[in-house]
Amino acid sequence: MIDISSIKKFLIESNISHEYVGDDFLKIETYSLPANIKKNSILWIKDPTKIKTYEVNKYEDVLIVTSSKAELDTSFGNFLISANSKELFFSIIEQFFSEPKKKNFIAKSSNVESEQIGKNVYIGYNCYISPKAIIKDNVIINNNVVIEGNVIIGNDTIVYSGVVIGSDGYGYYQNAEGKNIKVPHLGGVVIGNHVEIGANTCIDRGTLGDTIIEDNVKIDNLCHIAHNVHIEKNVSVIALSMIAGSVVLKENSYIAPSASVMNQLTIGKNSIVGLGAVVVKNVEDNVVVAGVPAKVIRKLGDE
Repeated sequence: MIDISSIKKFLIESNISHEYVGDDFLKIETYSLPANIKKNSILWIKDPTKIKTYEVNKYEDVLIVTSSKAELDTSFGNFLISANSKELFFSIIEQFFSEPKKKNFIAKSSNVESEQIGKNVYIGYNCYISPKAIIKDNVIINNNVVIEGNVIIGNDTIVYSGVVIGSDGYGYYQNAEGKNIKVPHLGGVVIGNHVEIGANTCIDRGTLGDTIIEDNVKIDNLCHIAHNVHIEKNVSVIALSMIAGSVVLKENSYIAPSASVMNQLTIGKNSIVGLGAVVVKNVEDNVVVAGVPAKVIRKLGDE
């Protein structure tokens, strides 16, 4: 059982703003979904007006995380309230219910040729790590991952199963005889800190320069990041997206599932590329684009 006092102490130490209303002796032992509430559990209902629809008042021993005290009936139940209720809820889940992070393990079935492996690194089964790779501290590399050539992976980064990093991109020119000749790929891949790369994603190395992925970038499963792409801080690239060669994704941009971005384009800061969009021209800062071809449908900040 976890005391509410332990949860509040953790939130204070983590500088997560919150207010608690409820039983000071509450204990919880699990988590649940609003549609399947368990005794002594914590659950997240972002909108306080929807709490009654789940009949949570039947459960005196439930801790409800929500986003506002306004319109909240505090005559029953136990509530943790925060404007960023999602951060609060999943921080608690991570701290009290998640499995310990993997570290200090290299599977015998993996071929690790690099001698530049940092501290607390986990490398799963059937991986290949090239002799030129640099893996920094607290990195988790899951199963069946291939890292080729000059690749740097920064601290606290997670690479999920089936990822390929550092392979050649698709680059050819036609010679005088009209034959397609491969462009040499002499660059590498530089990946920052706190990056996550989803399962079965492929990140190509650069041709002459590097493919660059900055800090806190989150890449979903089954994405393709082509050669010479530069992804700036805090960008999200969601499943099945294709980012073609030499694209720049500026800070805080968001690429929705199945989107395609044509080579040598720039997606502006804070901008959103919508579901399934095909981007064929540069996208300015602070806009939402969608469609085929993608067009601006809204400026962020507009009413």
